[in-house]
Amino acid sequence: MARYKHKNKGRFAGIPVHVIDSSNYKSLSGNAAKLLTILTRFYNSSNNGDLAITQSIIGEWMKKNTMYSAKDELHKKGFIVINAYGGRSAWGRKLPSLYGLTFYPINELKGKDGELRYAHYDEGRTHLNYWAKGINPDYKTKKERDAQYKKDIKRIVKTNTHY
Repeated sequence: MARYKHKNKGRFAGIPVHVIDSSNYKSLSGNAAKLLTILTRFYNSSNNGDLAITQSIIGEWMKKNTMYSAKDELHKKGFIVINAYGGRSAWGRKLPSLYGLTFYPINELKGKDGELRYAHYDEGRTHLNYWAKGINPDYKTKKERDAQYKKDIKRIVKTNTHY
């Protein structure tokens, strides 16, 4: 009997089965589960911790308020973490927060467009698996996140003098 050799013809969005089978995943709202699927669509095995959730990226799939409430739910329940907090850059540009999926290892955060960011999770760290407990021990309110970004700016060693 001949064996059929299946070749993957492209990328796919994957959530591990043990995550989907968990009661915490089953407790997610439909919009939160949808946003998690969209985030895995942008994950490419080398950019975990560098995923942005912005209207310009996610707007094709969901409305702004729906996206923000789904993001907050995923963050509170430990499916995602903030690797780099967002705010205004030295050049006046608004930088988005960068997220990581807790069921995959966090990757190195690479600077883009001369921007320096402070990463809160080390590269190569094993899966955080906060989703398994259903709570994110690193969760911060909006006010706390804004304060954290200001602290992060001070932590960054300014090696780039590009203006």
